[in-house]
Amino acid sequence: MGLRRGASFASMKLVEGARIRISGVLNEGRSESVDLVNEGHAAQPMTGWALASFRGTRIFRFEDGFVLGPGKRVRITSGEGVHHSPPGVLGWTDETVWNNRGDVALLFDCDGEEVVRFVYPKAKTDRLPRHVLVAGEDGTGKIQAVRRIPARARSKVTRTGRSRA
Repeated sequence: MGLRRGASFASMKLVEGARIRISGVLNEGRSESVDLVNEGHAAQPMTGWALASFRGTRIFRFEDGFVLGPGKRVRITSGEGVHHSPPGVLGWTDETVWNNRGDVALLFDCDGEEVVRFVYPKAKTDRLPRHVLVAGEDGTGKIQAVRRIPARARSKVTRTGRSRA
């Protein structure tokens, strides 16, 4: 279950033809930013989407109606360098968000499903499982790992569609 807000804008999953990528996390002391780019040929509505720091467990929610056009990029700023000048630059918080020793930037769609991640430094946390963003009891979001069922525990389905466990 994703994080939903009562918005007048429709929340959308990843649109066919959109290709959203986190192109980098800039973490220079107390001035920070994350760059997202749409490398696809279709615009992506970002209402209901969220960007999160795995280590710091901080969550940025995109404004209702925000759309990342094809070939466009947006910078989300935090820390001392926070700046808000939509649509190219969005301000998050004047507090630092990203861990200086390494972190994972996670982008979640409107249903809380992980869409893309950016790991730095690459070697430190490259093997993390996929994550989902779920609503906490206090209305905030919580990042949880998606549990995988070991292959030996899954039931086999035959060509007839019957399970042979």
